[in-house]
Amino acid sequence: MVSIATFTLHTGDTKFNWTGHTKPVKAVHVTKINRNITILMWVSFFGTKFDQKVLSICPDLNCRITNNRSELNSSSAVVFHDRNVYTSDLPEQRLPEQHFVFFLLESPYHTSTKAFQQLSTGFYTLTMNYRRDADVHFPFGFFKPKTKSLSPTFWKNLRKEVASKKKLIAWFVSNCQSPSAREFYVKQLQKHVPVDVYGQCGPFKCPRNNSYCFESVVRQNYKFYIAFENSVCVDYVTEKYFDRLNDLVVPIVFGRKIYEAIGPNNSFIAADDFKSPKELADYLKRLDKDVDQYLKYFEWMNHAESVGYKLRYETGFCKLCSKLQEQQKDWIATPSKTAKNLTAWYKKPGTCHPQYGKNVHKL
Repeated sequence: MVSIATFTLHTGDTKFNWTGHTKPVKAVHVTKINRNITILMWVSFFGTKFDQKVLSICPDLNCRITNNRSELNSSSAVVFHDRNVYTSDLPEQRLPEQHFVFFLLESPYHTSTKAFQQLSTGFYTLTMNYRRDADVHFPFGFFKPKTKSLSPTFWKNLRKEVASKKKLIAWFVSNCQSPSAREFYVKQLQKHVPVDVYGQCGPFKCPRNNSYCFESVVRQNYKFYIAFENSVCVDYVTEKYFDRLNDLVVPIVFGRKIYEAIGPNNSFIAADDFKSPKELADYLKRLDKDVDQYLKYFEWMNHAESVGYKLRYETGFCKLCSKLQEQQKDWIATPSKTAKNLTAWYKKPGTCHPQYGKNVHKL
């Protein structure tokens, strides 16, 4: 049975009216919301419509998910994916017991423009996001503890696999001009060590989101993988880190502080631990020649397991369901601390570090 984390709901302003839309949301009183929780997805998630499968790991929480807007008044929560929301296409009212949920897995650089600004205050009551301080934490991956260490056979086979790898660093990238300026740092790194660049920004090709391609190309050939994000922001750690851990390559990330808060200490190499790209390159070349030191970056696997894409959405939506089940019979949904002012929370100065790749420093 899967254990679902619970959260303490932050209460705030009890007003339901909001500005910035032609038809303000008003509190409408009904008898009560059915405790068989219904979650309405108001818009799709980049074209994907989530169905009941996304709640398959938490059947005991008694939730269902729907995309049918006719169920608006019987829904405990309405989820709005920020990147697909239009201010001209919103509910005219919100029930007092009902939550409007801000949902986004993009960095602050990639929010919607008009909708985010106009709905920043007075519209949402909960936030669902990769940020650890969101009302519903929705990470790209997570770690679960192991009860048994890896066998000697595993380490013997891994040592053989490492010995068969003939290349050093791979980078899969499609955004060639990122807010983090990661491409600038990689160019500096390439002056001192070979980096094979796959995708739209390099000469090598491998279909995007093709797990077999990663398995056959990365795992079999490379010892390191560049996992620089397009944005260096608080808690913004995506599948670039989580999903590659199971491919038995060591991810290279930007800021140690961000990753130490999320993953095992020795599961990555942080660029900000080094004074320059050259110093990092020299370290990677030393690891390439020292198998014992290189294998230390996999010792965390004795104690934990990375859970990435396969349960990402199930875990997030089950957390939302758990949150909603906390709501008492006569609960009045009021904006949480994070939902009360999205801009102040999500785009607070210091949340992100623009052009970080041009000036890598300790965060």
